[in-house]
Amino acid sequence: MANANLDMIRLSNGLRFIHCKNPDSASFELSAHIDTGSRDESPENNGVSHFLEHMMFRGSEQFPNSVALAAAMESFGGEANAMTSAENTVYWLKGSARRMDQAFDIFAEFFLRPNFADLDIEREIILQELASDYNEAGDNIDCESLAMQCMFPHHSLGLPIIGTEDSVQRMGLAELKQKHAQYYQPENCILSLVSSLPTEQVAQFAERAFGQRWTHTEQHVTARTVLPADYFSQAKQKRTLLLQNNSDNQYSLKLMLPGSGGLNERVVQDIIVERLLDDGISSRLPATIREKHGLVYDISADAQSYADIGTFSIDATISQDSLQRLLDVLLAELIRVCLEPPKAEELERLKFRYLFDLEILHESHPRVISREVTQLFLKTPLSLGQEAEIVRSITPLQVQQAAQRILTHPRQTMVLVGPRARKFRNSIEKFLDQLNRCGG
Repeated sequence: MANANLDMIRLSNGLRFIHCKNPDSASFELSAHIDTGSRDESPENNGVSHFLEHMMFRGSEQFPNSVALAAAMESFGGEANAMTSAENTVYWLKGSARRMDQAFDIFAEFFLRPNFADLDIEREIILQELASDYNEAGDNIDCESLAMQCMFPHHSLGLPIIGTEDSVQRMGLAELKQKHAQYYQPENCILSLVSSLPTEQVAQFAERAFGQRWTHTEQHVTARTVLPADYFSQAKQKRTLLLQNNSDNQYSLKLMLPGSGGLNERVVQDIIVERLLDDGISSRLPATIREKHGLVYDISADAQSYADIGTFSIDATISQDSLQRLLDVLLAELIRVCLEPPKAEELERLKFRYLFDLEILHESHPRVISREVTQLFLKTPLSLGQEAEIVRSITPLQVQQAAQRILTHPRQTMVLVGPRARKFRNSIEKFLDQLNRCGG
């Protein structure tokens, strides 16, 4: 491994174990990363990855219920938690390094031997979590979920991570156990640890707890379908507007466009454009829309990269009387980004901030682990040095070209949630037409 603080070994069953050394720490953070999420689902079992994540904490063979399991995991002094995304699921346990030996055994018990207890109780908890995405009329008001459905209408990336009310209500033990058997396999998982102990010592803990044959697994991990590079260009419907009425005193606005996938030069270019628009108060969108015109409390840009494809989003929350003005000012700023390369001093500032972020990455051990896991899952290694070199070499013209590639793409999605949202249809159509035309 290129990072001097990282060691990776393979356990007897093929499981990859990454140890990130933190010599001065009195704590440990033990994590299990699984290369699966809502992207590996269908409309019929949508939400199973997230539901399984919840069910893992309900108990195990040794600990019959959630309270007993929680007591065992909390006995190490820290916390246990998890997160599910479109492509990955991760579980972690934090605690005192003095009890790390026992922690491996408890974490393995939790991860390998869930008892799937209290299914209906957990179902109700998930339905309550899901309810926050809907208003009193039963309409989905979560802009991220709505935009992804519009961008990927016939692909699992468009499915909500949490699932739908119908799919959560239908979920049974068979689907949950199948998910656990099908994807929670050594070749599809990575175990990681941040600690101060020698790698040789913690590797023995890992081998004892996780290195045996996992008896719950099926024979093969189901391969993930790879999207073609021209996926967005093939889409029959180029533009999607979703105007969702919601009885609120504000609007949530989300513009989503195609981006780049993987971990490569094009992704770095997307991040440069993201930083040009939104990297501190002095960057384009906050400086103009918030600081100069006072139109929003917050506005943001986000380049999201999946294994083979990506999205680029701009989000804002605005009051009713400021929406039309926001559309005008935002359009002018995005057109300027497309038509004018950034000045040398502006590009140097955002390069410096990007490079500084890479320089201090090693100070955040969870970020170091996350980057390494991402590269291993994607099988597209890009070292910090290589990424830094791409950043250093990018020119103002290349930034402009990347901005044009992203912002003027005809596959546009705009989501607006708020009171009488549909009355802004013509204004949003005009906004998207003019943005698209500035690409020539």
